[in-house]
Formats: sequence, structure tokens, C-alpha cells
Amino acid sequence: MAKIFLIRHAESVANTAGIYQGQSYDTGLSPLGRLQSKALARRFTGENLDMVYASPLKRSLQTASLITSHYHPEPNLIETNHGQWEGKSKAQIQATWPDLYQKWQTHPSLVTFPGGEAFADTAARTINWFDKQTQKSGSFAAVTHSNIIQIILCSLLNLKLDQMWRLAMQPTAVTLIETHSPAKIICLNDISHLKDLQSDLSRHAL
Repeated sequence: MAKIFLIRHAESVANTAGIYQGQSYDTGLSPLGRLQSKALARRFTGENLDMVYASPLKRSLQTASLITSHYHPEPNLIETNHGQWEGKSKAQIQATWPDLYQKWQTHPSLVTFPGGEAFADTAARTINWFDKQTQKSGSFAAVTHSNIIQIILCSLLNLKLDQMWRLAMQPTAVTLIETHSPAKIICLNDISHLKDLQSDLSRHAL
């Protein structure tokens, strides 16, 4: 049996500005994101992880580095390539690609980003990676992106990919899956480690 912790990266600089990042607009963590990551690291103190994988983008690598110095960049966990959307705000995207943006909100499985990736291809590589992890034994963590986690959860819950928006992931949220037969979701979008973050923010402001 494997324990697989799926972790969304902490808040990035682009997250705070409402900018689509994808792969090329690669910002690091915001000040709040760094605090979230430290709280996440405390959450995993004492957890015996055999491997920590991370998407090879700054926001995921920086989050993973506070859990362990021995993390492994994993290309299959990278965010979908949003092509020409990357580095643009939601308002800019809605104005330039109104029909495609609407399709992204309602039928993401049918979207191919202009100059980027078909989201169905993102889903295929993600599920292929996850299926391989379920054949292993041990305890693993994967620090990645909301969309990647949503893809995996849709598969496990027998939801259509177009239902992924029901499964919002908060920054540093932890989802634990145990690979019984079948795989079982033990916790979903757990942010209990952030409960004391307000006091941390107060101290940070002093």
C-alpha cells in the first residue's frame, strides 16, 4: 500500500495579482506563501516520507524545499501549458478569448490553450504518473498545482473532467490518498495546518 499526499503549492506572487501562470510565467512565493509553506513544513514534521516530488516550477519547488531538502523535480506534475494566456490577467483573457474562456469554465476537457497544451493531454500525463505511483509501496508527497490535483481527484471519484471546478484546492492544502483496492481518499483539501497562521502574520507584521 502507498500513502500519497497531494499538496497544492503555497500562494505565489502571480496568485496575489490574479495572473495566469502556467509554465512560462514562473513566479516565486509571496510573503504569505512563505508563511503558508512554513506551516505546511510543521504539518509534516515527523512524517516519514520516502520521497517528495515537486513540479519543476518555482512556486512548487520553493514549497517543497521547506518540507525537505531532498525533493525530486517531476516533469509530469508541471502545470498545464496555458500558452498565450500566461502572464495575463483574467480580465485580459476574458476580453481577448471570451468563447475559449467560457469553455474553460464549463468544458475544460475540450480546451486547447492558444499556443499551449490541450488540457486533455495534461490529464493523460497526470493520470499516467499517478497510476504508476499507486503500484508502489511507501509514503510519498507530490507538491504540484490545483489543476493537477483536480485531475487526479476526478479520476478517483469517477467524475467527468468537466466537473473539476467542484474540487477547489486552497494553497498548501493536503489531500491524502491511500492505495487500497480501490484507492481511498483519506482527507481532502486539508488546511488545518494554517489555523495558527493569523498569529504568525501578526508576529510577521511587528
